[in-house]
Amino acid sequence: MHKLEIEIKAYEQLCISYHAIDDFRAKLLGLLPLVTGTSMSFLLGKLEDVKNISIEMSSLLAFMGAFGLLITLGLFSYEIFGIKKCAALIKAGQDLEDSMNIENGQFLQRPQNIAHFINEPFAAGVIYPTVIAAWTFFTLAFTWPAANPLIPILVLAMGFAGILLFEHNLRKTYWGNKHHVNTRQKSKDEHTSTPERGDLGSTA
Repeated sequence: MHKLEIEIKAYEQLCISYHAIDDFRAKLLGLLPLVTGTSMSFLLGKLEDVKNISIEMSSLLAFMGAFGLLITLGLFSYEIFGIKKCAALIKAGQDLEDSMNIENGQFLQRPQNIAHFINEPFAAGVIYPTVIAAWTFFTLAFTWPAANPLIPILVLAMGFAGILLFEHNLRKTYWGNKHHVNTRQKSKDEHTSTPERGDLGSTA
């Protein structure tokens, strides 16, 4: 089989994999806050008197809060791994588009961010830590009320900073401090002296 045919098949499969992961991650980002808010409203709606809760009911609500917290942590871990997988697929896609001389490929020309920092990992860094902090607050309200709101705020701040740091390190791992420019575009730039394209190293 000709090298170009192999590259085209690999590129097609890579695009399918990337879009499947990206679509699933987007659905999770949209559903997680909705499910969390609905669940908390349902649980609290069952309480007739919030100030006079029995020990059994308090323990049950604390358990449900811990359950929601652990489920969200699991989804957050999956999201972090998804970011890493998407970064690898984007880099592989850029290399294939470069090899096949595709100037306007979806990986080489993909939008990077808004205002230099708003992108998919930023959105994940806002939503997941916020939901984790909400479940932490809910759980502590029935186990250690004095810890609210300090611990949830710390959880939110650490989660947000952690995912941004992770994305920054991932960017350096796959792209370093250099811009990814395909060979054909680079050749045109050298002849026309036009500015180099922006950083194509967004991770997700």
